[in-house]
Amino acid sequence: MSVNLESLKGTYDRYPGEWASWRKLIDVVDETAGEFGFRQLNPPTIERQELWTEKEEDSVTDEMYAFTDKGGNEITLIPEQTPTRARLIQKRKDLKKPVKWYDTSKRWRYEDVTRGRDREFLQGDFDIFGIQSVEADAEIITAAAIIYRKLSKETETDLTDRIVFKISDRQIVEGFLELNDIPEVEEVMKVIDDEEKMKREEFIEELEELGLKQEEIRKVDDLMNVSGADNEQQLEELEKIAPEQLQGRIDRMRSLVEALDAYGVSDMIEIDLSIVRGLAYYTGLVFEAFDSEGELRALFGGGRYDELVGEFGDQDVPAVGFAFGYSTTIELLKKEDEWPLKEIETDVYVLSVSDSVRDIALDYATKLRSEGLSVETDLAGRGFGTQLGYADDMNAERVLIIGERDLENDEVTMKHMDSGEEETLDRDEVIEHLKSEEFI
Repeated sequence: MSVNLESLKGTYDRYPGEWASWRKLIDVVDETAGEFGFRQLNPPTIERQELWTEKEEDSVTDEMYAFTDKGGNEITLIPEQTPTRARLIQKRKDLKKPVKWYDTSKRWRYEDVTRGRDREFLQGDFDIFGIQSVEADAEIITAAAIIYRKLSKETETDLTDRIVFKISDRQIVEGFLELNDIPEVEEVMKVIDDEEKMKREEFIEELEELGLKQEEIRKVDDLMNVSGADNEQQLEELEKIAPEQLQGRIDRMRSLVEALDAYGVSDMIEIDLSIVRGLAYYTGLVFEAFDSEGELRALFGGGRYDELVGEFGDQDVPAVGFAFGYSTTIELLKKEDEWPLKEIETDVYVLSVSDSVRDIALDYATKLRSEGLSVETDLAGRGFGTQLGYADDMNAERVLIIGERDLENDEVTMKHMDSGEEETLDRDEVIEHLKSEEFI
């Protein structure tokens, strides 16, 4: 029988050599989440379709991997995790607020496969539930920014120069349109959301088809032109064109900018009122992370969704969060020639010169592993040269050579694979020697 061995389009076979770099990136995100006090959870990867089909009106429902199981349940592989988390919060009224959750796991969407966009993909979700404050908004954005600060240290390349977080407020955008009597507000916001994908002529044509007159189109343009790195200047421009009823929302945005400045990440932040995000459940703050050089699409995004949890029950819980994009961030690292992040490696390979010393070699391996090192030994009865070649293939940093003659002198040999140098050690002082070198 002939079996097609190719992976499905939009899914990938990540062997250990590649996965080591993915794991390193995940570790950076995990570490950031822990530093900000986010607690990891483990939700299901399949859910009832109604979590999405009953609550949303966007492209997500068209892209779900949806099917009917053997029990007759209409289920889906989760396309994104926000409704799942809203469900979990609604089930537990005893949770102390704020609830800060994070996890990295797989999502599935049947969509066109492009650079940085897959059908099966890893995503890291950060959410704060139960707090409506600007401080919560600022912490969410700062956590995202710190991920790139950490990656800059890992790669010795200042990735923050290529990252810009564009922040907006859907209440300001929607309120501006409504108070200026712009028709078809929801449809206009959809056009604004797609503006970056269109030529100028196409954008104007889309608005005209919705019935907007030239003066109304000019007002939309005025709002979208509130964009740039000088956040105070953009706030002042917004105040000039916005109806006074929106002053409270503008004041909130100013407070957010001030909080981000206090966190030390304001250099990565730009106000941009053209950002509205496509998901219908966003209620206020929205933001997206972009490659500042414009070579990549949005890296990821997030925002405030204060009403979604309440749609699943009688508990109203404000929420703010973002979903970290791994695939898009890897594309950015590739642009900077910083991928792979890490090579697959072994700390110590314990080489037994002959069968007679194999038990002693295994004893060394056990002791080294108990010190937290990654250790491999010979499993195939191979010769000296073959074992050394295998150790090199596994990127072993050290090779501990156990031979009969050395043992007769109460010695072993340690080979440094990067330099090729060898040193003779007392057989009982291997671990102490490695500690003295800060290898352990």
